[in-house]
Amino acid sequence: MSDEELNQREQIQVRMTVLLGIIQQLMTTRQNRLFQGRELTLSQFGVLNHFTHEPDESWTVTDLAEVMEMNQPGITKIVTILIDKGLLSSTPDLRDKRKRFLKITRKGQLLCDDTFRSLLPEISQVFSEWDDRSLKQFHQHLEKLMSWLDSNRIA
Repeated sequence: MSDEELNQREQIQVRMTVLLGIIQQLMTTRQNRLFQGRELTLSQFGVLNHFTHEPDESWTVTDLAEVMEMNQPGITKIVTILIDKGLLSSTPDLRDKRKRFLKITRKGQLLCDDTFRSLLPEISQVFSEWDDRSLKQFHQHLEKLMSWLDSNRIA
């Protein structure tokens, strides 16, 4: 499809989609390198961090797999590691022994906090050339995009 076939808005939307893909790849590579040698892998940290948003809430593996858009065997493997490290607790359902409720532990919460603290210099460097107004506007746009994507998941 050539630029001539698209109106200006469509050209911008296509370019933004391409840029988001490039940014996603660059950020994933960067984050994987930053997590080398740490206690958790990037995937393990992502799952653990999910629990920090509402630390008193319990999740099942099925619920986690759905919300994080990961396959159940992959989530199960990560959850098992996090439980073994004492970062998540697992409580069986009294009615269905196959079902377990997962919750972040104090140790898990502290590890997430410490990890973000240790990554803050790198995070700050990424945005060091942004003024506060631009940073705040970008944050608002990202929140809007995330909210739309979350509400309009492709099954």
